[in-house]
Amino acid sequence: MKRNIGELVSGKIGNIVFYQLNGNSYVRAAPVMKKESWTEEQQFHRQRISKASGYWRALRSELMSKIWNNAAEQMNGYAYFMKANMPALELDDTLIDPKLLKISAGKLPVLQQLTAERQPDNSAIIVVSWQNDPHLKGERLNDELMVVSFADDKFSPITATGIVRGAKKGSFSLPLHPTTATHIYLFMASRDREEYSESVCVEV
Repeated sequence: MKRNIGELVSGKIGNIVFYQLNGNSYVRAAPVMKKESWTEEQQFHRQRISKASGYWRALRSELMSKIWNNAAEQMNGYAYFMKANMPALELDDTLIDPKLLKISAGKLPVLQQLTAERQPDNSAIIVVSWQNDPHLKGERLNDELMVVSFADDKFSPITATGIVRGAKKGSFSLPLHPTTATHIYLFMASRDREEYSESVCVEV
């Protein structure tokens, strides 16, 4: 629409949908489909969408929404999350590999040469280390390491570890749920929690 109508009109009228995105107003036709219209392949695709959407709901929080909304440019955060994570699922919605899932997205530098291992005498403690770009200075060294643990299609809340990028190593306790994490997702957050890096998955 040439003029932004904001929240004056929003929602569906008949098969016409009014919506706002990035400060602009749009109108589109709603698809008209019946159950018998779906081919077998389309039904499988719907299953994939449902599974990816389930991951979003499992992770959803104010912080999660903020991360993906900040990273998205031409779509909302949910749509960007779905686009990033659909390739991690088979056509029948089976997860191909947890390492293909993206928990975070953003423009902060990704952790380089990251290692993460359970502490030998305490399986709930994870010891991490990484390398920084030698030219990385200033505020980026104060970025904080964040973690999400994963097991059996269950995720922990996003948890701050208290370890800053400049330290290049440290240890932290796994989030309580799920209690038997098989993988963890690590990423950096700026001190003001306005910027984030893409997540890196490590099997533990």
